[in-house]
Amino acid sequence: MSDAAPKKKRTWFFSKIETRDDALKVVKEASYAFFVFAAMLAVSGYLMGQFIIDVAIYVIGGFFLLRFKSRAAAVTLLLLALGGAVATLFNRLGHDLGGGRNVVLAAIVLWVAIRAVDATFKLRGRFSEPRSVESPGV
Repeated sequence: MSDAAPKKKRTWFFSKIETRDDALKVVKEASYAFFVFAAMLAVSGYLMGQFIIDVAIYVIGGFFLLRFKSRAAAVTLLLLALGGAVATLFNRLGHDLGGGRNVVLAAIVLWVAIRAVDATFKLRGRFSEPRSVESPGV
């Protein structure tokens, strides 16, 4: 009998994407994370009496990410998250660029977007499903 403990599986947030199933799980969980972030933005925008276009982009991007595993949606969400992270950093440094001041939340959203881009590109590349080849006579 082996005394070695079973290897503990890391969460999707930090684990390597080694299989197609791993990539699909990252895409699914990242989509849900974008929906949660959009809800948080919507609530804060409502409380401050502002409409935030980012909410719509996160919701639509999250939908296309979840439904179609879209690389374009993942890259769009990454660019939005990057812009938000830069604006948040500048806000913390004393500039008023609009947006939030929570650096940790901005870093989490940026990391989720990076993971989504990684997973969607792997789904279309290394982990793409083999296409069935039909013979011309059939």
